[in-house]
Amino acid sequence: MIEDGVRIIGNVTLGPNVSISAPAEIMAKDSSVLIGAACDIAAFVTITTADSHARCIGRSEEIERKPIVIGENVFIGTGAVILGGCKIGHHSVIGAGVVMKDMVVPPHSRVRAPRPIIEGGYYAIQTARPERRLF
Repeated sequence: MIEDGVRIIGNVTLGPNVSISAPAEIMAKDSSVLIGAACDIAAFVTITTADSHARCIGRSEEIERKPIVIGENVFIGTGAVILGGCKIGHHSVIGAGVVMKDMVVPPHSRVRAPRPIIEGGYYAIQTARPERRLF
């Protein structure tokens, strides 16, 4: 069952008996998302193959796009974000609020949200664009 208010854009393949609660968003422009049979995707989940942060800060001219594969019988909890390059094995649980990118999750796994990690100065290398400070 896919509720009204679920946005699906691009090359997205859904297996039989996939349930997606609204609001949710699956974006696969210029890439692909494959979701296996009998998956349950909770509300406020975002699944997107695109990552534009490097372009935004002047480190790339292109938007990075990587496919996503989600196996059968996977539960994805409220507010989870699945980004490009993820492969989630069958019969796994992705907990509420988890943010994943370029991760491979073996079958029958659980992924929980850690505490936020702040990496100060991570993007301190000079970028091609002039720096503008908002605060």
